[in-house]
Parts: sequence; structure tokens; C-alpha cells
Amino acid sequence: MLRYIVLRIFYIIPIVLVASFAIFMLLRLNNTDPVASYLIHSNLPATPEMIESLRADFGLDKPLGEQYVLWLKKAVVLDFGTSYISGREVGADFLHYLPSTLLLVFSAFGLILIVSIPLGILSARYKDKLPDVIIRFFCFIGVSVPNFWLAFLLIIVFCVMLGWLPAFGLDNPQSLILPCVSIALMSLCINTRLIRANMLEVKKERHILYARLRGLGESKITLKHIFYNASLPIVTAFGMHIGELIGGALVIENIFAIPGIGLYSLQGIINHDYPIIQCFVVVMCLIFALCNLGVDILYAALDPRIRKEITQKS
Repeated sequence: MLRYIVLRIFYIIPIVLVASFAIFMLLRLNNTDPVASYLIHSNLPATPEMIESLRADFGLDKPLGEQYVLWLKKAVVLDFGTSYISGREVGADFLHYLPSTLLLVFSAFGLILIVSIPLGILSARYKDKLPDVIIRFFCFIGVSVPNFWLAFLLIIVFCVMLGWLPAFGLDNPQSLILPCVSIALMSLCINTRLIRANMLEVKKERHILYARLRGLGESKITLKHIFYNASLPIVTAFGMHIGELIGGALVIENIFAIPGIGLYSLQGIINHDYPIIQCFVVVMCLIFALCNLGVDILYAALDPRIRKEITQKS
């Protein structure tokens, strides 16, 4: 098992390399120019001499291959360069903004866990009855509403009209409620429907009938036999939700003015700040890869057949 985990960690390296190379080339082959953004923000004249000087300072005058190799050498030691606009170390800024994003993401992930599992179980247990109809209607609305539109709607209702919750910042637990709901609702509803569908599929299997014939209680059958056997696809969905939530933070942090890597990276995208964009993509790839690794480990822990297969290959 340990050998399997180590090999999976090594598989992450080529994934990150390919993603970093792709975004590096795409940024430099499009029509955007970070030098022009710098000149606009700095109120400097766009003379040919100034442009050539800045391109040399940013390292954009070198061949693309050499630029990538120089960037990669620094990135290996977690030096992602300096921002073209602010002149600050990108790695240091990411470490500064990361806690706010992680707080938002894991709070939203906790909300998904706490709400979607009971709703999914309840919906499957009372299939086609009133609780199931209400939950399915709620999920239909939830997956249809874009998170940015929901965020604005929540601000209008709970901040402007009712004045119950703060609209901006991340200063106290109350200020976390609206961003969490905005970023989590779609994933929560998708997960609820996935739990319901998987449980209804497992419910048809023969061992569930045998469990009822043995006189086991319905609650025990639902939790121990149906939900447990339906949990493998759900684990996959939970693993992917973390990456989705961090991606959603790009928009939600901007709407609620939360000082996290989402807001920071979005500003970098607007300003064509290559070091910030490249750092964000690498961090996102690492998070997705680590989430997939965590899902695989949980698979092995939940399913003895997979664990046995991994042991045999090792």
C-alpha cells in the first residue's frame, strides 16, 4: 500500500509539468502584453525604449524555451517570481492569502457533507414520497442557479433588505455564511442527487432483500448496507468538489471582497500578470492531483477488493 501511494505521488510530477508548460506557452502566445498593463498602472509613457527595458526586466526578451526553463528552475524551489504589477514575491503573497481561501473552501466542503448526506439518504429512503419530491425540487433549483447570481441575490436579501449578515470581508463567523452557501449550493445539490441515485441502485440488490428477511431494522439497512455500499462513487464526487470549490473561489471571493488566492489570482488575470497566473495554475493542479490521491486511498480503505488488488500488485 505504501509503495502504491509513493508511486501515485510520483505520477503527480509529470501532470504538473505538462500543465505548467501548457499555461506558460498559452500566456505567451496570445495577444496580451503584461508590459502594456504595467505601463497603464504605473502611468509611464509607452516609448519604445521603455517597452524594451521592461521586457528585459520581466525576462520576456528571451526565447520561449529559455523563459520556461528559467521559470521552472525557480518554481522547483517554490520561487514563482515577482508580480509584474506590484513587484512583490508571488509565492509569499500566495502563502499570505491561502488561509482565507482554505477557510472558505473547507467550510463550504463541511456544509456539503453535513447537508447532502442526510438529504440524499432521506430522499432515497422515501422515494417518490413528499420528502423526496421536496428534496428533488430543491436540488433542481440548486443546480440551475449560477453561484455568482446566487451570491448577488443573497447579498440583496440578507445584507441590504434584512441587514442580518455582513456583505464583504471575512472578519467574523457570520461573514462566512453567505460565501459558503454561494460556493457550495451547486455541489451540495449534485451530491445529494448522486447519493440518492446510488442508494436506489444498491437498494435493488439481492443482499438488501436478504437483510430484510433476516429482520434487520430499516435504519440499520439504510446506513450500514445501502449507504456504505453506495459510498464509493460518492467519495469520488467529494474528492472532486474540493477542486471545484477552489475554482469557484475565483468568482465568490471577488464578489464578497474576501482576501484570498481567488481574488488575488483574478486580479492577476485581469492585469495579465504571468507569474501570478502560472502560480495559480500549478497550485490548482497540485490540489486536484492530491484530491485524486486521497480519493484512491479512501477507495482502498472502503473496498477490500481494491485493497487486495493493490497489495498483490505491490
